[in-house]
Amino acid sequence: MEQNGQSGLCPGRLQNTDACLQRMVDQGEAAGVGGLIIRHGIAAYRKSFGMQDIENRIPMQNDSIYRIYSMSKTFTVTAAMTLYEKGLFKLSDPIADFLPAFRELKTAESDERGAVTIVPAKGPITFEHLFTMTSGVPYPGTESYSARIMAEIQGKAAADAAKGKHWTSAQMIDAAATAPLCFHPGERWLYGFSHDILGRLIEVISGKSLGEYLAETIFKPLGLKDTAFYVPPEKQARLAKVYSPTDAGLKEVQGLTADPAVTHPPAFESGGGGLASTLDDVGRFGSMLLNAGKLDGERILSRKTVELIRRNHVPEAYIRKFGFPAMAGYGYGLGVRTMLNTAGAGLNGSEGEWAWDGMLGTWYCIDPAEDLTAVFLVQRLPGGNEDLPRRFAQTVYAAIDD
Repeated sequence: MEQNGQSGLCPGRLQNTDACLQRMVDQGEAAGVGGLIIRHGIAAYRKSFGMQDIENRIPMQNDSIYRIYSMSKTFTVTAAMTLYEKGLFKLSDPIADFLPAFRELKTAESDERGAVTIVPAKGPITFEHLFTMTSGVPYPGTESYSARIMAEIQGKAAADAAKGKHWTSAQMIDAAATAPLCFHPGERWLYGFSHDILGRLIEVISGKSLGEYLAETIFKPLGLKDTAFYVPPEKQARLAKVYSPTDAGLKEVQGLTADPAVTHPPAFESGGGGLASTLDDVGRFGSMLLNAGKLDGERILSRKTVELIRRNHVPEAYIRKFGFPAMAGYGYGLGVRTMLNTAGAGLNGSEGEWAWDGMLGTWYCIDPAEDLTAVFLVQRLPGGNEDLPRRFAQTVYAAIDD
């Protein structure tokens, strides 16, 4: 921790961060939380509050392991861009060149009365469509005909898993290719299954499993000791439990879908949401991106590639229809939010701040203007993504004193 104020953060004002995180616990919004602030290369703040395990009275620790779910997307994007840098694909390339199951795409069109017609897609899904969530491939759900078909596919995978027949990445992605798209590729923005497909593309292009390739290109070079698609038995004691707020208090959540905290590598390593990690590991990863792709002598990406990732890639019309309150004021780059308007966001942050969050409320930011990386971790369902991380961020920026 900092000794001499070189981070430019005011120790007195960081007491507001303490109070904010403690209040989340005291008011029953979360069992436990952790926060990390790195500025000018100095870890000026690293603290945890509350409980990792309420029932067994285990406090949240700075090395507690969290399921980071969709924060995994930024790791997948980074890994994919290492292949891009080798000239192994272009953003404009159709993914069917590598995944033949996506050659005969269909789209589900709905008329004004909701009647669905399945028609040929107007064009192919490209790598850029996956990176920018404009592919038309939804998450499983009930919001559309396509999402319901994806839910049926997920149900079949779950039924097979219950019989001990776990689908591999190849099986899962090939099955997803049979579902009609929600819209023609490139015509809208929809948060969905795109980055899981991107993870499978990494496997096909690299010839390695996604977990192997992430370990080779990111985890090992950066010394991320606790980031993986599973939490081995010897680390399970550090795993934070997931809780939901109820009228009767916090209740532990059981039976999470695609839980990143399984004890052994899963058959399907989800590039869209399968990682578990820690404060320090996310902080080091974020610091690498903040430092234009390099940390402690290890270059993961070039400065120019990082600039491409964090630049807004979607039109204004798409931005207006994101549908996430936490995305107000932001555009969308290659798998990341990117701040376009601090007034629109209502945040005392910086234009150009970027990164992503996760289903259970986990969040981090990379702010080149302030030479800052901040991490907020929690295990709460629903995550409160538009609220808890935002309050933490407000205290982080309020502590800047230079």
